[in-house]
Amino acid sequence: MQRYTVRDFQNDFPDDEVCIEWLKNHRWPNGIHCEQCDKVTKHYYIASRKSYSCQECGHHVHPTAGTIFHKSRTPLSLWFYAIYLMALTRGRVSAKQIERELGVTYKTAWRMAKLIREALA
Repeated sequence: MQRYTVRDFQNDFPDDEVCIEWLKNHRWPNGIHCEQCDKVTKHYYIASRKSYSCQECGHHVHPTAGTIFHKSRTPLSLWFYAIYLMALTRGRVSAKQIERELGVTYKTAWRMAKLIREALA
């Protein structure tokens, strides 16, 4: 069995756009169900709002809503990398290590580690 390396991770998730697309596909594998028009319709990505807009009614759906990423100003690519680190070590990465690896403040790293550990539990 081949290991999933940091290089593999960086190839799979190079930027926030890819991360948000992955999140959308993971949350809604059969397509996004629009609450406004009550249909599964085609949605278009709105980069400035990091959301998807319904083709029929224009209602916006935010893939990060209701997740550990909700209302975070930290880029999704950093969140995904922190999750990768935590998954590699079964949650045994300290907030200090996340701070060093990601280049974020200790407060941000501590919050990320706490939320990721809760999600992995």
